[in-house]
Amino acid sequence: MRLFGVEMEPKEKEQETKMEPKEKEQETKRTKKRKSARLFGRDLVPERKRSKIKKTRSSSPPLPPAPLPFPLLQAIHDMEGRDQVFVTTKILERSDTDAGQNRFFIPKSEVLWGVLTEEERTQVEGGGGVEAMVVDPRGWKYNMRLKKWVSLNKVVLNSGWRKLVEDNELMAEMDCVELWSFRADSKLCFALNVKRDQRPVINL
Repeated sequence: MRLFGVEMEPKEKEQETKMEPKEKEQETKRTKKRKSARLFGRDLVPERKRSKIKKTRSSSPPLPPAPLPFPLLQAIHDMEGRDQVFVTTKILERSDTDAGQNRFFIPKSEVLWGVLTEEERTQVEGGGGVEAMVVDPRGWKYNMRLKKWVSLNKVVLNSGWRKLVEDNELMAEMDCVELWSFRADSKLCFALNVKRDQRPVINL
């Protein structure tokens, strides 16, 4: 007999073994003993050694960045931007949108260090930082500074970050930002795209 293209072989009938009444009684006692050795669904006395199976967590690959909106692409084009590289993505935290903080923590990324020149890396590592132009989804430009907070071992974009948050009405734990780097006349620049998929839908 074939099922979904696979040949299925009928199973042979298992031969029933006859047991003497005394043997049946002993078998029943053993079965009850095994059942009584369970508590809340767990074996207190394991019936047999169970083979340990090593489980590995399957991590799903990161999603590709979303297409950049036209105003942002137009701004990069007008700046004669080149060497566009996707750096990282992050769901904004409360500290990223706090007006008193005025900074954006950039997740650790080897890509970021790869797009910096040797001189820029030295300035960032030293804490002084380098000037950078950041372009938001509408194509608006903000002068910021890329630097490393040595005490926290974190790289941040600050100075003009609070203005960008206010202009784009960014919300913590709801908005996801995608950071791209590019060069305009050798100047370090960043393009910031915003995905608002995390925001709840309100039906009026």
